[in-house]
Amino acid sequence: MPRSALLTPTAAGAAPLPDAPLAHALREKRFSPAKLAVLVGVAQELGLDPTAVLDGTGLSPDAVTDPFTLTSQLQFLTAARNAIGRYDGTDLGVRVGRRLHASSYGMYGYAMLCSESLAHAFDSAVKYHQLANGMLAIRWVEQGDTASWLFPDPHETALPEPDLPLYRFLIDMQFALHVTIIKDVMGAWCVPARAQFAQPRPPHAALLSDALECPIAFDQPHHVLSYPAAWLTRAPQLANPITAAQVSSHCARLLDELRSQAGVTRRVYHELTRTPGQFPDIDAIADTLCMTSRTLRRKLDAEGTSYSELLTSVRKALAIDYLSTTTLSTEDIALTLGFSDAVGFRHAFKRWTGTTPSDVRRKRGG
Repeated sequence: MPRSALLTPTAAGAAPLPDAPLAHALREKRFSPAKLAVLVGVAQELGLDPTAVLDGTGLSPDAVTDPFTLTSQLQFLTAARNAIGRYDGTDLGVRVGRRLHASSYGMYGYAMLCSESLAHAFDSAVKYHQLANGMLAIRWVEQGDTASWLFPDPHETALPEPDLPLYRFLIDMQFALHVTIIKDVMGAWCVPARAQFAQPRPPHAALLSDALECPIAFDQPHHVLSYPAAWLTRAPQLANPITAAQVSSHCARLLDELRSQAGVTRRVYHELTRTPGQFPDIDAIADTLCMTSRTLRRKLDAEGTSYSELLTSVRKALAIDYLSTTTLSTEDIALTLGFSDAVGFRHAFKRWTGTTPSDVRRKRGG
């Protein structure tokens, strides 16, 4: 049987919606500035002004180097978008990804370094991914003689708005950092068997090849980074079962703390996803949370979101899940999500993701 380590469950069987980074969660300041510091450092080496890169983040270059600064995913995405817009090349993601080592991720990185096996390191990477300030959902599967990391298509991301250059930056960064960290864990010998990109060959293909150290194919159906499955039982350089158990326990506590810090936004999101396809109105949710709808609106506004924005996020996530994992017709999905007809659903889906339901179904078949 193929082995699969999934970051999130699907909506099949009325399972809960994925705990993916939604628009409101992107604003939550809860991460080390380490990843942002690498981005700013690389940009500065390329001749960009750090202050300009951080424009709109509310952060100064000094704050980014302060280990006690807490940053959000949105701040990283804003800085990345600024850097991309000011840089003439297309290779920024690769350059940043190559600088992100296991030591950039604190206890999350340490959990992988001392894992009992490569497979255990892979599982830890998925299980505790919320600690890593990850911008893209990750999962890995073992099938046949390969163990492959699968990365999301553009419509499956939680980017605030469709942004192809930013998405390509994130994909390049993800491939490069995966290769870099896995070599940190196992040794320089542990390079991928192959890499597949669901995009045309870029101008920086040579740099990608140098960073990934494996055959690369472009214009593929999906983004996939593959390793020989035979390596999954091999032990990392610093493998220590006792320490691995201790670190895993610590990461679990950090994850619980992260989730317990959720404000009223996350509580509303939970109510909206309690029963997929059934969306209580704001008055019903306010009553459940023992407050008036006016107070709930005010609290949501203070956290930078609104009931309608959260409802849109939930409907978008469900739509992608149903299209990707079920054979429901577009009409049935539209009705399930509260649309009066399939036309309205198609227009909304295009607005949310920049693509169409039929494109998602076609890619799934590919």
